[in-house]
Amino acid sequence: MENSVKKQEIIKQALDFLYPPRCLFCQKMLDREAGEDPPLCPSCQAQFPAAGANGRQEGQHFRSCLSAVYYTDLFKPSFHRYKFQRRWHYSHLYGQWMSEALLQQEPDFQRFDCVSWTPLSMRRWLTRGYDQSKRLAQEVAHSTGLPLVPLLYKWKHIAPQSGTNSAEERRANIQGVYRLARGADVTGNRILLVDDIVTTGSTLEEASRVLMENGAAEVCCLTLARSEK
Repeated sequence: MENSVKKQEIIKQALDFLYPPRCLFCQKMLDREAGEDPPLCPSCQAQFPAAGANGRQEGQHFRSCLSAVYYTDLFKPSFHRYKFQRRWHYSHLYGQWMSEALLQQEPDFQRFDCVSWTPLSMRRWLTRGYDQSKRLAQEVAHSTGLPLVPLLYKWKHIAPQSGTNSAEERRANIQGVYRLARGADVTGNRILLVDDIVTTGSTLEEASRVLMENGAAEVCCLTLARSEK
């Protein structure tokens, strides 16, 4: 047992030498000896943009949408590294923040039958190499013990929502792009639907509409971040 602990400590020290721990937000190198442990440096931790109860919103087709953090200038570079620079491992910590937000605001989350997510189109998936929302959903499912179930597929490739200029354009851009996945049955199910960022809610509304029109009893959404607007 003692040898095993020593071996783990040696491996940890070697990894710290090769890959010094950095703040997830500002990328400042952290000093473990000074008590600065990942993921955030003291300055970024003090400014942590937790959304809390104020980050909750209601929708037409989803009952509510909860978010872990606000999409602030402090958080944006971290998210861009995750989404566009293959920092896949960020999903583990992001998923923890999301699960904590869920526990705080939906303490009866065990009522949900499953966790699902808003999927990328095949073309976008092939370009990026992974689905960032699916990875978040995997982490939430693992933390909560809820089953992860693919319920939707994005049959139509569209321009990114971030390229639109208004809520009306976002709604028009996303309309009709989701369909129920082959073999999926959501009749009577209560679904926790995961996405990365919510701005106007158009993407979540469209995905929730498909689920509700196919017989789901309830859709509640959970996102990593929400726009400050």
